[in-house]
Amino acid sequence: MALPTWEFIRAAGLASYFLLFVSVACGLLFSIKAAKPKTNQLLQITHQSAGWFSLLFGLFHGLLLNIDTYKPYSLVGIFIPFTTNDAPLLNGLGTISLYIMVLLFISGDLMKKVGAKVWKKIHRLALPMVILISIHGIMLGTDAGNGWAIILYASTLAIILSLLIVKLLLLKAKTKKVVSA
Repeated sequence: MALPTWEFIRAAGLASYFLLFVSVACGLLFSIKAAKPKTNQLLQITHQSAGWFSLLFGLFHGLLLNIDTYKPYSLVGIFIPFTTNDAPLLNGLGTISLYIMVLLFISGDLMKKVGAKVWKKIHRLALPMVILISIHGIMLGTDAGNGWAIILYASTLAIILSLLIVKLLLLKAKTKKVVSA
């Protein structure tokens, strides 16, 4: 009996996406600092852990494509954006998202060396990464046309964008308060 690689590929991709959502949502909630210190500590730990697991599941998702018996991808196609024969743009967005995620983690580990300003600028790539990976999943995923998948992508994006708006509004209010003081 052949391994059901396609199911593993789908599951790994969806797990990676959901963990990415949890990581970004917790990161935004943590950055707002609206919670008590213990809750903020839990948010930061969840942000980092979910992010790492998202990266691992994303990598697993890509590598499984190499051994898929139905539509195998070459390692070049998996790791070099826009080089696949099948949907090169959409597959490339997935690869670029994976590289952005790696960059986010490397910069986090090297924050003391690169400095907080540079780290923050790199960390701002998280939102474009979420958008790119959402496009990849929505337009390329096997389940893209299913109602539950559309609800998943739409609701997670809506939550992330809502949290980002709250963060920006709080930042604007804080800036106004400092300027007027």
